[in-house]
Amino acid sequence: MQSASKMQNNRLKPADHLPSALTGYIEGFYGHLLNWDDRLRLLDRLASLSMNAYLYAPKDDPCHRFHWRVEYDSDWRAGFAHFCDAASMRNISVIAGIAPGLDFNFADLGNADDSQNNDFMILCAKAAQLRADGANHIALLMDDIAADFAQRAGDYESEGTAHAALANRLAAYLDCPVILVPRIYADELVTDADAQSATYLDDLASSLDPASAIMHCGSHIVAPVIGRDDILALSHALSHRVIIWDNIYAQDYCPRRLFTGPYRGRDGDGDIMLNPTGMIETDLLLLDIMARKQSWPDIIKAASIPDEFVTLAAYFDAPYGFDPVFDMPKDADALAALELLLWSWKSPLQREWYPFLMGLKHDILMQNGALPALRITKTQTPALASHILSSHNLASQNGADADNES
Repeated sequence: MQSASKMQNNRLKPADHLPSALTGYIEGFYGHLLNWDDRLRLLDRLASLSMNAYLYAPKDDPCHRFHWRVEYDSDWRAGFAHFCDAASMRNISVIAGIAPGLDFNFADLGNADDSQNNDFMILCAKAAQLRADGANHIALLMDDIAADFAQRAGDYESEGTAHAALANRLAAYLDCPVILVPRIYADELVTDADAQSATYLDDLASSLDPASAIMHCGSHIVAPVIGRDDILALSHALSHRVIIWDNIYAQDYCPRRLFTGPYRGRDGDGDIMLNPTGMIETDLLLLDIMARKQSWPDIIKAASIPDEFVTLAAYFDAPYGFDPVFDMPKDADALAALELLLWSWKSPLQREWYPFLMGLKHDILMQNGALPALRITKTQTPALASHILSSHNLASQNGADADNES
């Protein structure tokens, strides 16, 4: 990798201003990695919905996170440059993320030089490369890392101060503000067990360049409510522009589940981006739902999804903590709808949803004691099958004991 001083001689486009109301797509999930054709389809959908931003930060891109020091190869760079050109033609800002938080050595921040082994120089070179290839903005992601800052702290005592210093130094090198995803990116991450968490955001905000923005999820990582007043209060508390990272439809933390219900609990007009599933057909639909240019039933109908899915809507609505908007169907109606959706509906979207539909069928049958033991053993993991069968045996034994007592 070239040294940072040499990279400064490469052509870097002037920093673009972030749109005043940032809306769009976050490729920021675990377990899926889109291809360039998928990403171009997403750009088309964003443009058709008058959305204006795409954050590239997939956890499963090794060069983004786990091997962040490794330079992208020429094929990837060509694909990224083409993607950025396509985004520019659609008036969509590309935000390129780098996630060095797993093992960044903060001692290198205090002793920066042109050494190829210096973490800060490596980070600068990578960010400059992404900018040179067309990214409008750089995001520095310090999320989802262990609370082990003391092992890599260098001269810093406060983790929040150190992360702000890193963002500031990177912004100064690039001559443009960065967007920072902090380690404490939701209120629920402040815990007594994490000594740094209570003061992290205050320390970060007091040191971070005022021109830089902070991404945050709200009260919870998957927040049931993110109101306009909540965003304004958070922005005021942090003294920075806050961009909401919205995980309403994310399911990488619960990959057996799928959420497709109405977009709700959010009443802001901008500075909110969606981090969905990584399943391309599903995510195109979810962007339509997020945009709310039509009613939810009309969006479902326009996507050629059979009416039987609406029968099952309560099962695929929203994560824990959200107020339900659909009534739970009778089991017989749900199983009848599932039969059609599993065997008669054929489309790319159905192929993505097949595992969730089949899983729901099994769940309903098991709930009613109608899935034979052998079928449970075949279709569930050994750990879950053992638990279910032992629970069934215990229930049967309890029932037999009650009959004997009567």
